[in-house]
Amino acid sequence: YKQNLLVSKSMYIPLSILEVSIRNAVDNHFSHFYGNGWLINEATFLQRDAIRKITEAKARIQEREESLTREKLVAELPFGFWTSLFQQPYDKNLRFSNLRQIFSNLPKQEEKIVDRKYLSSQLNLIRAFRNRISHHEKVIGKEKYMNIENDILEILNFLHVELHAYVTRLNNE
Repeated sequence: YKQNLLVSKSMYIPLSILEVSIRNAVDNHFSHFYGNGWLINEATFLQRDAIRKITEAKARIQEREESLTREKLVAELPFGFWTSLFQQPYDKNLRFSNLRQIFSNLPKQEEKIVDRKYLSSQLNLIRAFRNRISHHEKVIGKEKYMNIENDILEILNFLHVELHAYVTRLNNE
């Protein structure tokens, strides 16, 4: 139990930075193509489940009697919303050229194939790991999470080369 707590503790900062970085990068990308209101106006490319999550997030903001802004909505949406945007139904919206705009430090294709499918798989694995930590479930001794720290750092590095160094520095303070 103690070991599980220590692993969970050590992953808090990398997961936090990854979640905020992903949601901001994706929001910036889609705002560029669909306008700043793509979330609030529920852009037509969004699948039914994504629209449901947006509607629920809007309702929570309004229940708190807060102003509905793009920034609040971006922050209110769960990590699962953001990772779902990398799934197959969004293939047309996340072609390689689009991914390069979200992830400024993707490797060259000759070095490693990083496409929407790869990112979706990695982000879903990370999301499942994050949820296990958030619900105080066991994460140690699980084969699929053996390299999770490297997986998180890889995605952070894809987003921006300095994120990897920042997380490492912050996690060691």
